[in-house]
Amino acid sequence: MGGKASLIVVIGFMSILSLYQLNLSRRINSAFDSFNQSYMKTIVHESALTAMNFGVNKLWQTETTPDSFNIYAAGCTSKVNIVALGTDSVRVSVKTKGYVFDEVYYAQTNQLLLIEDSLYSYFSFLTPASRYFWFTNSEGNVYWITGDTVWGPLHTNNYLNTSGYPVFYGKVTARRGISPSPTSSSSHAKYYGGWEVGINSSVPTNMTTLVNVAMADQGGNPVNTLCYYDQNLSLNFLSNGNVIRTVGSNPADTVSVAAIAPSGVLYCTQQVRVKGTFNGQLTVYSLGNLWIDDDIIYADNALTNPNSNDLLGLVSGQNVIITDNAANNSNVVINGTVMAVNGSFYAQNYSTRPVAGTLTMVGGIVQSSRGAVGTFSSYTGSILHGFSKRYYFDNRLRSMSPPYYPFVRYLKLVAWWE
Repeated sequence: MGGKASLIVVIGFMSILSLYQLNLSRRINSAFDSFNQSYMKTIVHESALTAMNFGVNKLWQTETTPDSFNIYAAGCTSKVNIVALGTDSVRVSVKTKGYVFDEVYYAQTNQLLLIEDSLYSYFSFLTPASRYFWFTNSEGNVYWITGDTVWGPLHTNNYLNTSGYPVFYGKVTARRGISPSPTSSSSHAKYYGGWEVGINSSVPTNMTTLVNVAMADQGGNPVNTLCYYDQNLSLNFLSNGNVIRTVGSNPADTVSVAAIAPSGVLYCTQQVRVKGTFNGQLTVYSLGNLWIDDDIIYADNALTNPNSNDLLGLVSGQNVIITDNAANNSNVVINGTVMAVNGSFYAQNYSTRPVAGTLTMVGGIVQSSRGAVGTFSSYTGSILHGFSKRYYFDNRLRSMSPPYYPFVRYLKLVAWWE
């Protein structure tokens, strides 16, 4: 019996060890399967990111052209789709597939286990030009100097030139570079909002929307009575929402801004002159020069009241000019956003007019070529003619703009999901 008992014990131990070995093997295989799945999920996700980068690069090149293509990377297949959503946004989507061996799944289906991942990114390519405080295609030979202070985002497609100690509280971007470089010991400018070079965009030139809106509101009314004018136009805004209007050589009359611009747009094929205290929301578009004859201020100050509803856009197909007159030779305040589509924003006779104090701007400036508002001494940095500058961005313009204000085409990322 002892021999049989010993044999039974040995067989029992062998059975237990065999079961333990089998269980250990299964656990090892399960661990390998879990590791393989985890590793493959990482590979699939990284491949999806690679494909998304290809898609975004293609989008930067073509902007809104719909496209669909495959990317093969690290044994994974990614499908990239670029789709325009309406008139202002684009979606890039990526779906990536990879396969991994899983013992249990293979035993059940005789197939490899599918691992998938999806990524989405959304871009906007139309930004109201009023979102920028300062935007130029070319800065020319004009400098930001000691005493110049800018609150708000600033961009140029050319070089940004500084001399002395100008201060920028918003982010500064320049396509070709900043001179002197902010990293140079010779640069004394302060970039509190940061800076970046290589960023490119363009001043809007298509004003069709403004013209169409004004002409639709004009309807069958006589020219020069409502929101379409073919003679020189002078607008002296009043704080009660009215405006003293002078058309050509006709006598002036007083009308409601809301009445003559139901949708908030005035269109003139000649020159326009503006001044006064503005109450309401309006965009004035002139094919000729637009002259600022005196201060333009909001009835409800946007700097002291961020809930102010007053918004004024001044758009010229040529230049926006600060008139050289007595009213403008002792400080000038401009509330609103100005745009010189094919020209500049500048002070008339800037190099010969007397020292005129400070030009305070609350809003934004967009121009094709940067204009000058004064001259300065390269030795002392002091103003010789014209104005020193105090430029403030109207923070309301981050989320709102004057009626139908033109758009800058600048593709930007607004959302990303993984």
